[in-house]
This record gives sequence, C-alpha cells and structure tokens, in this order.
Amino acid sequence: MKAVDDKKGHTHQQVTVRVLGQQGGVPYEVERTLCGECQEIISERPLRRAAA
Repeated sequence: MKAVDDKKGHTHQQVTVRVLGQQGGVPYEVERTLCGECQEIISERPLRRAAA
C-alpha cells in the first residue's frame, strides 16, 4: 500500500520492522511500519509481551 504525502512531495514506501518497546514499564515487541525514504512512522502496534 502506498500513501501520498503532499507536504514532502513523495510517495511513502512502506517498510515493516519489529522493535522492542515498553508500555507501562513492561517490555513488548512492537511492529512499526515506516516510510523507507523519510523514516516517518506510518503505524505502530504491540505484538506480544517480550521475554525479560
């Protein structure tokens, strides 16, 4: 899926990465969808609790 961003003048190229984050002090694995060109976060969702 491509989304056009008129402010920056390019079409976002979606890249999905998984990172470790925290919610309320509890570590979670998070899936982030970024633009490969400008590195803007398009979406972010927690996947599961990570092993401590």
